[in-house]
Amino acid sequence: MAISDDYFMGKVSGKLGNLIIYRRNGKLCYRSKPEKISVPPSSRQIYQRKAFARVSSFLAPIRSELEIGFSGIPGENSKRFGKALSLAVKKAVIPENGEPVLYPEKVQTSMGDLLPPSDCQLFWENENRILLNWRPNSFEGNGKEGDRIFYLAYDPQQKQKWSVTEGEYRKNGGMVIQFPWSGPLSGRFYHFVSFYSKRKSGFEFSDSVCLGRI
Repeated sequence: MAISDDYFMGKVSGKLGNLIIYRRNGKLCYRSKPEKISVPPSSRQIYQRKAFARVSSFLAPIRSELEIGFSGIPGENSKRFGKALSLAVKKAVIPENGEPVLYPEKVQTSMGDLLPPSDCQLFWENENRILLNWRPNSFEGNGKEGDRIFYLAYDPQQKQKWSVTEGEYRKNGGMVIQFPWSGPLSGRFYHFVSFYSKRKSGFEFSDSVCLGRI
């Protein structure tokens, strides 16, 4: 960078060839434009980009549910979705033969310090209705009877989802979930379950549990 005390160029500023001209503290300054240096990405960067793209594609259809499940993250919804995305890249992607492979069972649809569901079981009562059971572990750790179920079923192939955001209470130990579509639906969806509680400061969630594709 050069500085001139003379206003030999008048009040000109901006770009002139390879120079950028500007004023600072009443003095005329000019510097060379930075050179563009093209550096090919490393293998690690390529891997991370692929992992990010695959996770982003998987999570995009359930973004609104993730913004609920990660509502303990302060700030805008974009930060909550970003946390869900980064957590999935970290925990749900495993390298296989140098390529990132996403395991949906390891994806979290909620995150928090609340006591998570325990001993969950899921049964199809008919072609479009399921029975979800869990152990009513109230008062273990920070679990309370009034904690409620947050449930999400997600079919990543068809980009189809069904959620229950105000489920049964922890103390009840079970609930029936009716899907709005005709069946059979078994084997299509990954089922995610967590608990949440409404506090004075907002909602508190547990980490989610994935029951697999049932």
